Amino acid sequence: MEQRTASPSIGEILTVKVDRMAPAGDGLAKAEGSNRVVFVPGAAPGDRLEVEVFDAKSNFARARIKKVLSSGPERQDPPCQHHAAPSRPGPSCGGCDWQHLVYESQLKHKRAIVVDCAGRIGKFAGAEELVRQTLRAPKPFGYRNKVQIPFMPGAHGPRMGFFSAGSREIVEMRECPIQPDLSVRIALKVKLMAIERGWTFYDGKTGRGWLRHLYIRTNAEGQALVGLVTTHQEFPDREVFAAELRANFPEIAGIHQNINPERTSVVLGPVWRRLWGQRELEETLGRFHFAASPGAFLQVNTPAAEVLYNAAKDAVKEGGKKFPTGLDLYCGVGTLTLWLADVFPRIIGVEENKDAINDAYRNAERNRVRNARFKAGRAESVLPKLAKELPDNACVVVDPPRVGLSQPVRRFLTDKKVRRLVYVSCDPATFARDAGFLSHSGYTLRRVQPVDLFPQTSHVELVGLMDRK
Repeated sequence: MEQRTASPSIGEILTVKVDRMAPAGDGLAKAEGSNRVVFVPGAAPGDRLEVEVFDAKSNFARARIKKVLSSGPERQDPPCQHHAAPSRPGPSCGGCDWQHLVYESQLKHKRAIVVDCAGRIGKFAGAEELVRQTLRAPKPFGYRNKVQIPFMPGAHGPRMGFFSAGSREIVEMRECPIQPDLSVRIALKVKLMAIERGWTFYDGKTGRGWLRHLYIRTNAEGQALVGLVTTHQEFPDREVFAAELRANFPEIAGIHQNINPERTSVVLGPVWRRLWGQRELEETLGRFHFAASPGAFLQVNTPAAEVLYNAAKDAVKEGGKKFPTGLDLYCGVGTLTLWLADVFPRIIGVEENKDAINDAYRNAERNRVRNARFKAGRAESVLPKLAKELPDNACVVVDPPRVGLSQPVRRFLTDKKVRRLVYVSCDPATFARDAGFLSHSGYTLRRVQPVDLFPQTSHVELVGLMDRK
């Protein structure tokens, strides 16, 4: 019998069998009785599903699960009540797209994503051999040390929670297994206090409302910094609010306010003010103690960050090579810079956020690291000056944002003074793009080490090692 190849239509009901996980995190399935490709959020390899098409293209479709006809061996019941499941009707949280996969399968599929990007985008013929097995996170749940929770008015009252996948609709938060219990309890209490005080919740459609987000940072010692993100600075009952919150949660070390008056989806504004307590929260990472102000960047999974940083250090030391100078681009508050300081005679961190650079200097002093210095400014602006200072045989470490390296930074890396590049990436696709470019400019990709920094999600970090030929 001839298979149907016509494109499915929106609303069509299909029976599909899931083959594998796609790089974007959906299950990749084929419709029974045809060769149609269907991407299914919340699917697991081996599942046989009844699905409904909600997006149809000429060569593929996306569909939501209506019924699990038979489960594949990698499926598990997600522990969070807000996670998407066929038995749970209504909107679901868009945060943890792989919570329905057993953890060992998550690690396997994250490696497969890195292999796919290295081969398909980077054009590395030996991608399967270059990419190592994913390093597991020490804590698959309760690991997030920072959370930003939006508020929004709703038809049935004010809402606080996380956005549903692919929408701006908030799923009311009652629990969150990837956060520490302290963060969840603080969030639920702040919402109750906000409603009791009659605070208006921000409406992104109209630009009206005062309370936009709740910011919570926690540390391994069980302390927390709490911040309210508001549209304007006026906060008449701030002292009463701070006193009540502290009375309920003695673990809170500081309470802050961030002012964001813009009509934007960007969470934080440029102005912070301290309402009570500590300006910073100290975090322990290995033998180091770091302090970060509320808006500064720290890896959100502290135990897994140690795994990531050790992978970066192993890459720097690969083959027993010695380098007179290390250069750490996009260094934030200096966590990775200081972690690597004992393998270089000197190391220089570069970061455009001036507050983070101030934190980095304080962190170096706090940890008695004497061979690290820091430069404030965009990498594209700082590198031309630094290039004159670099000795031959330098090692560069980069940890760029998701967009990867800019063209000026890639050009700098082709300088013959740079002999080794250690590339820490949160996006396998942009890493593969940059590594592919550099492989045509004198570099050889030695290996790629995936690291699971975000369990229960399809996101994967990696450390790539490249040497100049």
